[in-house]
Amino acid sequence: MNGPGLIWLGLSAIAASFGLALGVPFWLTAGAYGCAVLPVLVGMFMRGSVAEAQATEVESALWIAFATAGAASTGGATALLALFGVAIGLAWLSGRKTLILEIAGFAMLGVGVAMMAGSGGGWMHRIDSMALTTGYGVAGVVQMAVLAVTWAMRRAQPVVATAKPDANGRIAEIRIKEMETRLKSAAASIAAAQAEAAAAQDKLERRTTFFAQTSHELRTPLNAIIGFADMMRNGIFGPLPDRYQEYSELIHEGGRNLTLVVDDVLDLARLESGKYEIMPEPVSLTDLADEAVRFMADEATRKGIDLHVAGQDDAEAFADSKAVRQIALNLISNALKFTPADGAVAVIAEEVPGGSRLVVADTGVGISPEDFEKLSRAFEQGEAGKKQKGAGLGLSVVRAFAELHGGKLTIESRVDGGTRISVFFPGEKTGETKQD
Repeated sequence: MNGPGLIWLGLSAIAASFGLALGVPFWLTAGAYGCAVLPVLVGMFMRGSVAEAQATEVESALWIAFATAGAASTGGATALLALFGVAIGLAWLSGRKTLILEIAGFAMLGVGVAMMAGSGGGWMHRIDSMALTTGYGVAGVVQMAVLAVTWAMRRAQPVVATAKPDANGRIAEIRIKEMETRLKSAAASIAAAQAEAAAAQDKLERRTTFFAQTSHELRTPLNAIIGFADMMRNGIFGPLPDRYQEYSELIHEGGRNLTLVVDDVLDLARLESGKYEIMPEPVSLTDLADEAVRFMADEATRKGIDLHVAGQDDAEAFADSKAVRQIALNLISNALKFTPADGAVAVIAEEVPGGSRLVVADTGVGISPEDFEKLSRAFEQGEAGKKQKGAGLGLSVVRAFAELHGGKLTIESRVDGGTRISVFFPGEKTGETKQD
């Protein structure tokens, strides 16, 4: 219930009390009070269920109707002009010029009808009529003043622009709701992805720990196998028959190959988890290539493959020596697997513009275009690799080591035309150029 409405109810109650005090019968006073407050009560009730403009029109119409009826009944048209003024003030407060003119016109018509009816005398006692018209007339004047003050205060308040509903309002609301739904869905997806990433990280760490423990447990017996096989093939306790000599060579070679696989598994797990740290420094790329060739020489000899070092005699690289050694051993091991007897494997160490390069070139079976993508993933092999029953780790480890140095792995190959795999190591200083 608004302020002006409450004030009018209070003023009407005072006017009714004034009439009772002057001897107006109770039933007449109650009827006049009910007619006076009915427009306000109807208007307040309608404002909760219909538009403001419609409620104002109905309320103003009731004001005019009851004011006209009261003036005609009591003959006090002059005093009840204040009630017509309340109706006009109400329309004025709503800010609707058309409604003000309509109500003013009907009010003047009502005044005329009331004066004509009142000239013939009223059915109400003259004293009762004077009491009621005086009381409600004064109340009407006070209510007009209240409406005027309310309107002035409303005009003094800053005008806040409000967006008018348009044809696109509903569409915009629907789009906002759709965006909210999408945001909630995206937030849920992000939370799920974060949970999956945390689970994957935990799984990776546990796998790394397992590989580290397993490789440690495997290295101890492997070292014993390789050591004793080396003693046998070198005849430390006397020469062996030719067949046993061959067996000792195979045991020694298998042990070393298994050691490479164990190292690859551990290195790959550490690289994937980001726990492998390299310590680049100036190293002799030629010496590391020679060392890897000597390590794999026995296997190459047994297979009838010419394994040799080519390139510069003193090529240097800015790299981690352990990583370079592992790269060279993996590339040579792969080359020996896929090169037939009487073939050749060349290990080339050279300095190139911007850094250094380690190349392993063979005359083997080559790599088909379909197998190139597989070779970049761990535990994946091409068709030729499946026949060799390898672990499929070699090139994955080599690529990871190259990228860790800021370099890259390059493969050039064709079926039955051999393969050339090179690993580039950037120089220590950016932009440094080395001559061939």
